[in-house]
Amino acid sequence: MEYLIAFFIGVVIFRFLKNSIGSLASVPPEIDPTDVLETSQSFICNVCGTELTVKLQSVVANEPPKHCKEEMTPIEN
Repeated sequence: MEYLIAFFIGVVIFRFLKNSIGSLASVPPEIDPTDVLETSQSFICNVCGTELTVKLQSVVANEPPKHCKEEMTPIEN
């Protein structure tokens, strides 16, 4: 009975690790560089005060840029 429980636990651990490593090893889909929108959005870094104006923004990855390892805050134009 102990061997059966150990085997079951081993199978569960193996499946978990296989799925975890498989998700880390998969390559994300490539973003088309021509799939962009024209914009004029300004951002400011709350840590150091750097200001940035984005003129073209990807349709897929449309989250705010990061600076000083923090997301920048949008500035109202």
